Formats: sequence, C-alpha cells, structure tokens
Amino acid sequence: MENKYPPKYVRPKELEKINIVSYGGGQNSTAMIIEMKNRNIKIDEVIISDTGDEMPETYEFIKEFEVWCKKNNIPFVIIKSEHGRLRDYYFKRNLIPYRAFRHCTHKFKIIPMNKYIKEKYGIKEPINMFMGIASDESHRAGKIFGRKQFTYKFPLIDWEVDRKGCVDIIKKEGLSIPVKSGCYFCPFQPKKSWRDLLKKHPELFQDSINFEKNCRAYPVGTLMGKKKLEEFRKEVKEQKVLFDDPDNSSYNACFYCHA
Repeated sequence: MENKYPPKYVRPKELEKINIVSYGGGQNSTAMIIEMKNRNIKIDEVIISDTGDEMPETYEFIKEFEVWCKKNNIPFVIIKSEHGRLRDYYFKRNLIPYRAFRHCTHKFKIIPMNKYIKEKYGIKEPINMFMGIASDESHRAGKIFGRKQFTYKFPLIDWEVDRKGCVDIIKKEGLSIPVKSGCYFCPFQPKKSWRDLLKKHPELFQDSINFEKNCRAYPVGTLMGKKKLEEFRKEVKEQKVLFDDPDNSSYNACFYCHA
C-alpha cells in the first residue's frame, strides 16, 4: 500500500520556524496566501482538510488555486479524515452535525491536519500556523486553539485587510472569486445560503433533506436548528422567508470550515 504521508521532515537547526497555512478554500485564506507571496513571506505548505462534502464551486476553485500554487512554487496538500466522507460517517450513525457541537470540525478538519503535521514534522518542531481571518472578523481569532507547538498567525488582521480587501487581492491576481467554503449541509450556514443551495443545487438540497430525515432525533433535531428543511423549501417557494434574521449569526464562528 502506498504511504499516504510524505517522508518525515528533518529541518536544519539554523532555519526559522516552519510556516504552514491552514487553507479553507474561501476568500480569506486565498487572499492571505496571495499577499504572503507578494510580501515574500515563506510558505512551507498550504494544507486543506477535505470533508468530501464541500460545495461544487469550492472544488472547482481549489483545482484552480492548486495550479496557481504550483506556478508559485508553494506546496499544496489535500488531506482527508481516516473516517472518509463526513456525510457518510454521520449517515451510518443516524446522526447529523449540530450547531451546539463542533465534533464535525474536530473530526474532519482539526484531527486530520494535526495527524498529518505530527507524522511529517513530529511533535516538537516549532510551527507558525497561518489562519485567514479578515480584519473585520478579528473576534474570530480568539476562538482558535490547537497544539502547543503552533504559534497562530493572523496576518490579514495585522495588515488591516477586510473581506472586501480580500476580494480585491484575489481579483488583482486574476483568479476567480471563491464562494464561502463549507459543507453544503453545514448547520452553521444562514438561511440565505440554504436558499442559494436550493436554487443552484436542488439535488444537494434534496440530499440534505434525506440526510436530515435519517437522523434518529428527527424531527426535533434538524440542520437548521429550528425548522425542517422540507418546511423551509416550501416557504421559499411560497416566498415567505426573510434572509436577514440574526438567528444564524454564528455561521462565521466555525472557522476551520469557513475561511
């Protein structure tokens, strides 16, 4: 069987810390990497944890950005959880991700990345972990935690680059503008995102309904928290839904997925 991980890294003592970027496939982390390149900040690896259930547009952009990274000699690594696809993991257990818990992020984002880093770099190698948080979302930086060997860096905050600035950086580089990343059935997403999923990918919306109904706690437990997806679809078709309500304001809190 082919080894999933590359040979163990051995760093000469005279070199500076390893610089790793936690990549989410969204606007923030994309703009951060571009700007790091423009400012001649060393990037040893860009790592993305693939849940297997990102939006189709996100997978299309990841392919485009991986090519850009290769052109700029930036190592780009896609890793996956040993549990396989996120949806399959929960479906087999008659469960769904809930906003009240973060086990989906932990199992399918944080643990695979920590495992990859541990197997390649060891547990003592000092590492700068760069996180793409825009300056107008700086409150999210306080919610990041992980291994003691990581020194977390938030350059977009230091550079005072907000979300609009991230879009400008990506446009200037000539790349497509990525959509907000995250699983298509993410319980953190606002109603507007569910509406967009229904409009652009009705098959994925139907799959989310099936996923939700398979949950042992259904209909009490739902992906939207307070409403069944079938009810929401009906309300959208009857134009009874407002999309500016604050009850989904926690969407950005799930950082490792939405960046």
